[in-house]
Amino acid sequence: MKRVAITDVAEAAGVSRSTVSNYLNRPEILSPATSKRIARAIDELGFVPSDAARKISSGDTRTIGYVAFEFTNPFSGVIADAIERRAAENGRTVMIGNSAGSTSRQLEYLELFERKRVSGLIIATLDEIEPRLAEMRRRGTPSVITGRSATTPDQASVSAADSAGGYLAARHLLDIGRRRLAFVGGPFSVKQVSERFDGASRAVQEVSGASLTVLRADDRSMNAGFAAGVEMASRRDQLPDGVFAVNDMVGLGVVRGLTSFGIDVPRDVAVIGFDGDEIAAVSAIPLSTISTPGEAIGETAYDLLLSELGEPVRTFDSRQQIVDPELIVRASTAGDAADAHTLERPSSSGPLDTERPYS
Repeated sequence: MKRVAITDVAEAAGVSRSTVSNYLNRPEILSPATSKRIARAIDELGFVPSDAARKISSGDTRTIGYVAFEFTNPFSGVIADAIERRAAENGRTVMIGNSAGSTSRQLEYLELFERKRVSGLIIATLDEIEPRLAEMRRRGTPSVITGRSATTPDQASVSAADSAGGYLAARHLLDIGRRRLAFVGGPFSVKQVSERFDGASRAVQEVSGASLTVLRADDRSMNAGFAAGVEMASRRDQLPDGVFAVNDMVGLGVVRGLTSFGIDVPRDVAVIGFDGDEIAAVSAIPLSTISTPGEAIGETAYDLLLSELGEPVRTFDSRQQIVDPELIVRASTAGDAADAHTLERPSSSGPLDTERPYS
C-alpha cells in the first residue's frame, strides 16, 4: 500500500506543496478557506504528517546526539544510560552512534547528527577532533567531549584524570611489593591510553629496582587481554609479577589467560584494571580496578551540554570538568602472597625500564 505523501495532499487540495507545508508548520499565515481544503484532503487521504520532515526544516531542538567510544566496553553503556536518563528527565531524547574505535565512523556520525540538526552533541572522541567540533559550533551545534580534556578553552569536556588513575594503579602494585610490572593496552595514539601509561611510568620511577614493560592490546577487548595473558604465561622467563590493564575488559581477559596456563592470580601475578565495570566485581577472581564514575561523567556531560545550549540546570566553574579516579582493591591483587611482599620506600631517582619485550 502506497504511503500518502505531502504532494498527494497538495494535489487533492488544489494547492502547492509549500502551502501544505505551511499548513503543517505555520497555519496562521493561511486563509481559513485554504486551511479548510487542506484539512479535508488530509482527512480523506489518511495523510500522516512526517515528524522527521518538520525537524529537518526547523531543527530538532529536543534531541541530542551521543557518539560512544566502544560499546564492547560496558563503561560506555553506563555513560550512555546516564545521558539518556538525564535527557528523559529534561524532556529530551538521545540518538546514539557507536564509533567502535573507528575514526571514519566517528566522523560519519558527526555528519549524520548535524544533518539531522540535533540541538547538541556529546562525543567520546578517539583523537584530535576539536577543529571539526569548532566548525560545527560556529554552524550552531555545540558539543561536549567525554573521555579526554579539551585542549581549547571554548570546547566543553568531561574527563577522568587518566594519568592520576594510571599512577594509582601502578602505585598499588608497587605498594604490595610487585616490581616487574607490565602494561597491557594500546594504541598509544589514543590519549586516554597514553595518559594511563604515563601515570604508571611516573609511579615506577619512584621505586628503585622497579620496571615497566608493554604488551600491546590495541582493541582493548577481553579477547585481546586473554591473548596477552596467554603470551605472558608462555614466556615464564619474562613473566611479570604485576599487570596494569588499560581497562577492566582487558584485565579480565588477562586473568583468564594467565590462569588457563596454571598461573596463580594474585600469588604469581597481581592484576589491576581501569574503569570500575560491574562485571569486574563478580568475575571468578574479582578484579581490582581504578574506578572512574561513568554515571557522573554521563550526567555531567549532559548538564554541561545544556549550559552550552543556554539552558543551564546547574552552575559550572569551567567548561572542562575532571572527575577523580578511585582505587578499588579486590582479590586479583589481594591475598597472602601480596601481603608477604615487602614495600620499599619510594625513591625519586629510581630507574625506569621501558624495554618492551612483548611488543
